[in-house]
Amino acid sequence: MPCRGWTVTPYRQIITLCSYGGNQGDYGRERPVHPVRRGRIGVYGHTRGAVVTQSETAGAAEGISGHGTDHAPGHSARPAPEIRSWRIQVPPPLLVAVGYLAVAIGIFHSAWGNLGNVSYGGNDAMLFAWFLGWTPHALADGLNPFLTHHINAPDGADVLWSTPVLLLGALAAPITLLGGPVTTLTVLLTLAPVISGFALFWVLRRWVRPGPAALAGLLYGFGPHMIGASYGHLHLTFAPFPPVLLLLLDDLVVRGRGPRRTGVLLGLAIIAQALIGEELLATSALAATFGLVILAVRHRDRIRSRLRPALSGLATAGGVAAVALAWPLGTQFLGAQRIHGSIQPDGIAVTDLLTFVTPTPMQAVAPDGALRHSLGFTGNAVEVSGYLGAPLIVVVVVVVVATGGARRPPPVGVFAPLGVVMAVLSLGGHLHVDGRDTGVPLPWLPLQHVPVLGNVLPSRLALYVMMCAAIVVATGLDRLASDRTVPADPDPGREIPARVRTRTVRLGAGLLTLAALVALVPAPMLTTSMTTPAFFTSDGVTLIPQGATALVVPFPHPQNAEAMLWQARANFRFVIPGCYCTVPGPDGRAAFHSPPDALTSALIDIDNGATTAAAMSGSPRLRAAYKRLAPDAVVLGPARRTAELRTLLRELVGAAPSRVGGVDLWLPGREAGRWPRHR
Repeated sequence: MPCRGWTVTPYRQIITLCSYGGNQGDYGRERPVHPVRRGRIGVYGHTRGAVVTQSETAGAAEGISGHGTDHAPGHSARPAPEIRSWRIQVPPPLLVAVGYLAVAIGIFHSAWGNLGNVSYGGNDAMLFAWFLGWTPHALADGLNPFLTHHINAPDGADVLWSTPVLLLGALAAPITLLGGPVTTLTVLLTLAPVISGFALFWVLRRWVRPGPAALAGLLYGFGPHMIGASYGHLHLTFAPFPPVLLLLLDDLVVRGRGPRRTGVLLGLAIIAQALIGEELLATSALAATFGLVILAVRHRDRIRSRLRPALSGLATAGGVAAVALAWPLGTQFLGAQRIHGSIQPDGIAVTDLLTFVTPTPMQAVAPDGALRHSLGFTGNAVEVSGYLGAPLIVVVVVVVVATGGARRPPPVGVFAPLGVVMAVLSLGGHLHVDGRDTGVPLPWLPLQHVPVLGNVLPSRLALYVMMCAAIVVATGLDRLASDRTVPADPDPGREIPARVRTRTVRLGAGLLTLAALVALVPAPMLTTSMTTPAFFTSDGVTLIPQGATALVVPFPHPQNAEAMLWQARANFRFVIPGCYCTVPGPDGRAAFHSPPDALTSALIDIDNGATTAAAMSGSPRLRAAYKRLAPDAVVLGPARRTAELRTLLRELVGAAPSRVGGVDLWLPGREAGRWPRHR
């Protein structure tokens, strides 16, 4: 029996209807056919939506859309048996999100295997755990979330100078309440590349198929910069904002959608990013500015018609953001804890010219010879994150060359030059080659003296280099998939060479893309212990009154921030002197810890092995510093030289400690009758 049917392939499911009958006269009743959703023509000419196959065209020609030919006289129509087979296709966004999440869990599996006790990034991880705990605590207690006196007592600190990821802390408050800030940090570090990569995937679906868009999201979300930032830089690795900014600027400038609505959305996105990380907001604005300039140069004839609505939308965005950010930014830049000058030194965290092709310890595929070079680059391995790999660079170059001239798709025409611009800016103010500062001035030199941009580390612009490379590669692969070499009525003798050429090109592109991915596979992540003595998470901590000042040792500073982690795990019951945070020094310039005195210097030097308790115990300056601090409690936790520190503290306090929950505890404030003094 003949089978005639329609094969309709919508975007998210495939439905096959096949009807059987003895002869054409047996088709006696109308059958509903699944409606075909009309597709829309994408940027590159392929149809986004339902695909009407050749069998549909043939079926329509034969008149089997529901009615057959006239029935023979005296014969009644009878329904024909019908078989329907359904194949459910998983929506590409869901498939991509699950795939990204699986990759992320594989990368961060060590932290998930010991949840709440390990993380990534050393003392930076402890700093972010403190921030993730501070935000919900401040909001629940009605405190100013931007200013705190719980660290760096008695002066306090403006946390906005220290990348506090306030919005993430607020959104993840339920996780913090249930599992603690270290668990929250693990969850967010895992989700950050997933959300960032998915954001780019979602945006690129405007221009390319889901497959190439998913590859671009993978490169962006899991590239060397993102994985490197996972070592204690949550504010950098959580980066959906650049793709969102691309989406909104495309709506505003290219597609000309409602300036007011788009401006409001852009303003809300700016607010959200400012409360996650100001550096990424500033660098995104920089990249967007250069991107718009490139776009304007390519389409000079459209500037006049698009300028007014674009400026209107940007003004709306600025107004919305200014109203919401007036309080935090006013506190940051006009308050008593404001910082003068640049936070980071110049010429250190820059991209070496060889970084783009030289793997670092962050890559799984890193020959010893390459590591000898990359370890000599300025900055630490986490900040040396501009590696692209030779295969990816070759793919980008091939796409740019192959799509030259009139055939060049708009994304390649904009993002290829933008990627070059951002790569040059990431080199810093002077050219570095193989770890040596050549002294050759570069375009970043004047920008590093611009307010706000002066606090940007140039090497972190590698984020946008990878984003541009990913977009170019996705566009090229999409164009390759769109090519059709076989005509409607092929001549086999003529078309076999064309087919061979097409398959060869596609095979070569696939292998080169695979090589690019292999070169970027990250090395196993190194964990940091985030354990907390039982004292801080048990009833023992209630021996310290709420709001009391506690001298917690090891003393908190950039090389050891455990005291801040312990304070967060104790739900900020007490305030502590010292911190690993950005505070103004005596000259108003940035310092990453409180101004040192005889007490803090002695505690740090003893723990580092630079001196001994016996050598410091007779110092009048040391005793005077302790008397000025007058702590209500003294807590000595696990340290490198616990015995030496215990000896010094026992002499300063004048009494032996109590052993409670794995720590040594002194309560001098109780004997003096002076607590609690703070709230």
